[in-house]
Amino acid sequence: MGDQTLRKCLPQKKSWIFLFLTLLVLWVIFYSVNFTDHIICTLAELKEKIPATKTLKRPTEPQNHRAVCSFQSVFPEDVPESDFLKDYIAWPETPSLPSNFSLIDTSNAAHSTFTILPRNGGGTWNVGDQLKVLIEMNDFKGRHKKSGGDLIFARLHNPTVRAGVVGEVLDHRNGSYTAVFPLLWEGSAQVEVILIHSSEAVKVIERVNLEYPGRIFFRSLFRSGSVTEATNCNVCLMAPPEQLCNFTDLNTGEPWFCYKPKTLRCEHRITHSFGGFKLNPMQKEKKLFQM
Repeated sequence: MGDQTLRKCLPQKKSWIFLFLTLLVLWVIFYSVNFTDHIICTLAELKEKIPATKTLKRPTEPQNHRAVCSFQSVFPEDVPESDFLKDYIAWPETPSLPSNFSLIDTSNAAHSTFTILPRNGGGTWNVGDQLKVLIEMNDFKGRHKKSGGDLIFARLHNPTVRAGVVGEVLDHRNGSYTAVFPLLWEGSAQVEVILIHSSEAVKVIERVNLEYPGRIFFRSLFRSGSVTEATNCNVCLMAPPEQLCNFTDLNTGEPWFCYKPKTLRCEHRITHSFGGFKLNPMQKEKKLFQM
């Protein structure tokens, strides 16, 4: 009888011990605030110690701390394609603005003109033809501009039938432009030419982009327990690598960095959003962007 009673008690004691250990583990998981964060950080540290075997498409080292963002992410075999794209979107060189420039010398839509050119070979236009428009850009005094670089939007449309097409604008770099439209529907059409930015304003935008590469910025939120921090993020940030979190895409190699939070780790990032932008023109240059 004594042996049988002892055999019955031993399984019960093991069951109570197992139940106690289970409850203890659950208590640690649910009531320790930093338990999950500790696990994540530990895994991240282990990952850094293990050499990576994945070959990235692009280098992921952040740029040096310089006045202008100099991040380069093109491999030698991709240089021809990169050069082609740069040439395709290259903007015409325009004279630099003097410090004492006058607004009356800048491009002005009210004093500029456009003329519909005759059809090649004469006669009327047919569907499938191309309509060409000559645009002459003048300043506030009506004087013809000597250089190009104006940002012009041209379209051909018919509000009645709700048809429209955007024209391809060719800059002749002498103050003249040609807009070319494909004729895609029968009936009437109206030509509309809009000066979005003068060449002088484009020059300001170019300078600001070079001097303030982070003027369009994004924000990331970092959280651990009850501690929350937010920092700015961008493709390139002017700071030494030890002050940055590297979130470069491992599949595409696209670079992305955030400033490190003061107290939290890079692994604590939870959200990402658009932050805003700053134009940063000089006081007199702001008049170039007024309607």
